[in-house]
Amino acid sequence: MKRLHFFFAALCFLGALTSASSETNPFEGVWLGEIAAPNTRTEIGLAFTRTEKGLLVSLNFPEMFLYSVNFGPAKIHDDSFSLDALNLTLTRHGDVLTGTFATAKLPVELRRGGTFAVEPPPSEFPPAPPPVWTHALGAAAWASPVIRDGVIYVGTIDGNFHAVNAADGGEVWNWKGPHPLYGDALTTDENIYFVDEVGDLACLLRANGALKWRVPLYDPLLAGGPAPANETFNHRATAPVIDPKNILYIGSTDGGVYAVKASSGKKLWRYETKSRIYAPIALNGDHLIASCYDGTVLTLDRRTHQEIARTKIGGPIVSSVVVAGNRMVVGSRDCMLYGLDLVSGSVSWRDSYWFSWVESTPRLVDGTLFIGGSDYRRISAIDPSDGRRLWATDVRGLTWGSPVVTADTVFAGTAGQNLAGTVIKHLGGIVALDRSTGIVKWRYAPPVRAGADFTGYVGSLVLAGGNIVGAGVDGTLVAFPISTTTR
Repeated sequence: MKRLHFFFAALCFLGALTSASSETNPFEGVWLGEIAAPNTRTEIGLAFTRTEKGLLVSLNFPEMFLYSVNFGPAKIHDDSFSLDALNLTLTRHGDVLTGTFATAKLPVELRRGGTFAVEPPPSEFPPAPPPVWTHALGAAAWASPVIRDGVIYVGTIDGNFHAVNAADGGEVWNWKGPHPLYGDALTTDENIYFVDEVGDLACLLRANGALKWRVPLYDPLLAGGPAPANETFNHRATAPVIDPKNILYIGSTDGGVYAVKASSGKKLWRYETKSRIYAPIALNGDHLIASCYDGTVLTLDRRTHQEIARTKIGGPIVSSVVVAGNRMVVGSRDCMLYGLDLVSGSVSWRDSYWFSWVESTPRLVDGTLFIGGSDYRRISAIDPSDGRRLWATDVRGLTWGSPVVTADTVFAGTAGQNLAGTVIKHLGGIVALDRSTGIVKWRYAPPVRAGADFTGYVGSLVLAGGNIVGAGVDGTLVAFPISTTTR
C-alpha cells in the first residue's frame, strides 16, 4: 500500500480542517457498517467528534486490531469524506455513507448510529519449550536459514555467511563478503549460491566456505544507473533457483531474469522484464514465473527464453508465485492475495487482507496453502482453488516469511515493528499452531533490544532434524524441538 499501512498514523493528519463553527456538521456522530471483499466481509466504524480544532475522525476496524484510533482532522468537502491513508472515500446520502476502500476499491456502506466494538483482552498463549541451542551470528539476519546434510546456512547484514551445525549450534565455518546479505541461499551437494545487496551472485564451496566465483547480475548500463537502494521496506531480496540441468535462474533489480551456469557463473542469457525483481523466480516444469515489483506476473519458457503469459495485478510483488494445481497464487502490496489461471494468467479469485500488504510466499502442503499476513498479523490456511480461508489465527506479529508445515503443526516466525507512527502492535516471536485448527500450541517471545526498530524473525524458519530453527534480527540463531505438544 505504498508503505502507507506502516506509516498511516503519521499521514492521517493531512487534509483540510473542518471549521469549528457552532453549526452541527451532518457527519457528526458514530457510523457503523461493513466492507465487502470477494471472499468475506468485515466491520468498520467511524466517529466524527467536534472539538475546538474542528471535526476529528476516529476509526474502529476490529479485523485489523484498531479500536477507536484517532486519525486527526476529518477531510470533508460537502457530502464527501476521505481518509487518504486507507484509500477510503465515502459519500453521504442522508443517514447512509457509501463508497470504496483500499486500492482494490472494495464497496463500503455505513449507517448512522450504534457503538464501537470494544477491544477484547489478549489471549494467553502457552509458552514455548526451552531452546535446544542458540548460536550468536554477530549481526542481524533478515534472510531465512536453509539446511543441507545437517548444516544450517544463513547470511547476515554485515556480509558474513555462516555454516552452523544443526545438531548443537556449533560453528562449522564462516565466510566474510564485501556487501550485506539479505537474500536466502540455495544449496547443492557441492556449492552454495546467494545474491548480495549490490546484485552480485556468489558461489561458495559447501565443504569449507571458500569462494569459487562471483558474478555481477546488475547491469548499470541496462538499468540506467547504479543499483538502487532496497525500496521494499522490509529488505525483501532475490535468491537463485536451479533446474535439473544445473542452470541457475535469478531475477535482478536491473529488470532482468538471468540464466547462469551453476558450475562456472557464466551468464547464458538475460530476459528484460522492465521491472525490478526482489523475489525468487518460481520454477514450474519448463516454465519460469517471475513476480515483479511493478505488479507483473511473467511466465517464460526456460528453453526458448520466450514470454508465454503476462498479468498485471494491483500492486508491487515481493514474494514468489506458488503453483497449486491450475492456479498461480501470489500476494501483492495492493493488500490482495491472488489466484491466477496457470495458463492464461487471468485472475481466477482474489482475497482481501484489508490494508495489509501480502508479503509471505505461501507454503503448499497436501493441497492446502499456509501463508502469513504482514499487518494482517495472521497465519491462514487457504484452499488454492478458490481462495477460501479454512482458518486464520492472530499470531501478534508481522508474518513475512513462509510457514513451515509438519504432519500436525504449522510453525512461523513473526517480526515486531517499533517505528514511530505505527498504530498496530506487532510482536516478534516464533509460534507453533495446530495444523488442522490453527489453535496456538506455543509461542516464543525473544528478548527485545532497547531502541531496535525490528525484533523477532523476518524470514522463514527451517526444519532441522527434530528442531525448528529461526534466524533473528537480534543476530541469534535459535532451535526449538518440534515434537512438543504443549497446549
